[in-house]
Amino acid sequence: MGLIDKLLGKPPYNDWPASYASFRGDMVKAAGLGVARVRCHRNTWAYLLDNVPKDNETSITGHERGQNGAFRPPAQDEVTTGKDAMVTVPLSGTALAAVLSWCRNIQPSTVSSPWTELDRSIGRRVGAAISQALDNIVPSNGADGPTAVIYLDDRVTVKDTTP
Repeated sequence: MGLIDKLLGKPPYNDWPASYASFRGDMVKAAGLGVARVRCHRNTWAYLLDNVPKDNETSITGHERGQNGAFRPPAQDEVTTGKDAMVTVPLSGTALAAVLSWCRNIQPSTVSSPWTELDRSIGRRVGAAISQALDNIVPSNGADGPTAVIYLDDRVTVKDTTP
C-alpha cells in the first residue's frame, strides 16, 4: 500500500496479496515464528476452524494432505475467551502459514471455485492482517523463534451511538 492510500485511509486488504514474491516472503516469516497469538472474535476463529483444511483433509485443489498437515489448531482449553467475545488463539508458525496459504488460495482464479465472495473477502482481510503483522517481525536465532500478537478483526474505535 502506498503513502497516498495510507493518507486517504484506503484499507490495506483491498489489494492483498500484492504479489507472489511478497506472499512467499510472508510465508517464510510465518513459518519461522515460534508462536503467534491470534486475537479475533470467536466467530472469526470458528469460521477459520471450519474452513482451513486440517491434517488429513483434502485441500481445495483436490490433493490429499499427508499426516503432517500444517494446520493443527490448538486444543480448545488453550484458547482464551474474553468477556468481549474476543479469543486469543496460540498458533505455531506452520499453522499460521497454513492459514495464510488458505487465505491466498481461495482468492479468485481462472479455475471455478466453491468459495463465495464472502469467503474471499474474509480470506483477504485475514490474510492482509497476518501479512501486516509479519511486516514487524524481526528474525531471531532463539530456539523458540519470535512471538507475535496478530489482530484479525478491526477494533471498534467509536462509541455505540444507539439510544
